[in-house]
Amino acid sequence: MTNNQRLSPRTVAALNHLRRLKPLDGYAAESYISLSGKPLVQLKRRNVPLKDEGFLDLVVHNSRVIGIQILTSSGNVGRGLILVNEDGTPCATDDSPITVNMADVATTNNSAAASFTRRSSSGAAAYNAPPPTNPLSNIDNENILQYGIMGLLALVVLKIIVNALSSLAFLLLPLLYFYASANLPSIESFDAKKELKRVMRGAHLPEEQQPKGWVEQKLNRLAASISTELATSLGYEVRVTDYLGVLRLSAVKVPVAGSEFYWIGIMNRWQYIGQRELRSNND
Repeated sequence: MTNNQRLSPRTVAALNHLRRLKPLDGYAAESYISLSGKPLVQLKRRNVPLKDEGFLDLVVHNSRVIGIQILTSSGNVGRGLILVNEDGTPCATDDSPITVNMADVATTNNSAAASFTRRSSSGAAAYNAPPPTNPLSNIDNENILQYGIMGLLALVVLKIIVNALSSLAFLLLPLLYFYASANLPSIESFDAKKELKRVMRGAHLPEEQQPKGWVEQKLNRLAASISTELATSLGYEVRVTDYLGVLRLSAVKVPVAGSEFYWIGIMNRWQYIGQRELRSNND
């Protein structure tokens, strides 16, 4: 379902630059394969993408973080958008393209490149990757999301079955079903605020992207708690759906954050699997 890859040295340098400027802002980068098969990277702040689109690379140029959209055939010059200003704040107004001499951008060595999960254009990409360029209605978007979640759940269950069973898989399948059913986490065990805090502090991210040191970890937890309380202050909606009595899908809609978060409940635990941005009624 996923492959462990490494971020490019320029993207790692951009992340290190942002974390030095804003250690509590939760900057992270995730890569995915677009529908056309092109590897792209997306910059996120507290698990929310700064731009809907993905970029060929993230670079630091004149203390600003640039998302590269186009590269010359030689790779010496690129054009892109300013994502983060010199002071570490997201650039929300200026979408003017900027030309970058790639020889002037900061890099780091390959051994320090951070791990990330490259997602395919189906399954998880249905709610994590930037939306396709073709205009779709809200009903079409909901159907695509539902099919994507069902496909992801099927792959998760298949992976568990393949890893757990031996050559006698079909004979042991009833026992596995009853075991999973007996260890299905209860609806009451899902604490929406607690799980949201874990997401806000980036507990699901690779170890290389986790805060280092006791002080930074404590500050990160404090920032996550404050962000969760602010996001849920005007209310949130929790939906839990049961699948075959062996797993549950929990969806938490947070209107203030403009996002809906998803967890899968199986084998007495809840695992965060991703989020999607909410569409306004005017879209």
